[in-house]
Amino acid sequence: MSARKSLSLFGVLVTVLAVAGATAYACTNLATLNLSAATGKAGDTITVTGSSFRMPSGVETGVQLRWNGTDGPVLAETRPDRVGNISAQVQIPQAAPDSYVIVAVLRDAKGADTSGTPARAQFQIVGGAGRAAPSATGAQAPVTATSSSGASSTSVALLLLLGAAGLGLFGAGFVAVARQARGQKAPAAAPVRRD
Repeated sequence: MSARKSLSLFGVLVTVLAVAGATAYACTNLATLNLSAATGKAGDTITVTGSSFRMPSGVETGVQLRWNGTDGPVLAETRPDRVGNISAQVQIPQAAPDSYVIVAVLRDAKGADTSGTPARAQFQIVGGAGRAAPSATGAQAPVTATSSSGASSTSVALLLLLGAAGLGLFGAGFVAVARQARGQKAPAAAPVRRD
């Protein structure tokens, strides 16, 4: 098989793998997390809801709602229903007025984050009388509820794989162009007529 055919076959294979990986990544449902209130005082109770939490087999614990990090204190634990929805009441811990995050963690039997998790939502503890604590500049930016999802280790690995595939395609294209340029001979110069 010629080098050009091998290179073309390699390019097609990498392209097919990249498209398959991108399709698999796009089909992943990312878990979402929503709060009944985005601000409140320490000690308040809020409702946390979420979707796209799929229980892995062999796992006894459910979704853990943690305070301010994936390894923070557990505020509540709930099991998703058969379609992956969760709902739980949590009490905001005692903490200084500031912005914090509530994280929904769902791990498989090996302790790794399941695909599409963790999910996060921001919560701001406010000072007395429902006012936000003054910031260092004196101006207070409004805080709204946010829902987002973190990248699981599977998503990160897939992203790295797609990046490597892209670099492979770039390298293959560069090599193909370089070989083609070397294989072409420069056109012969036309004779110069002198009158």
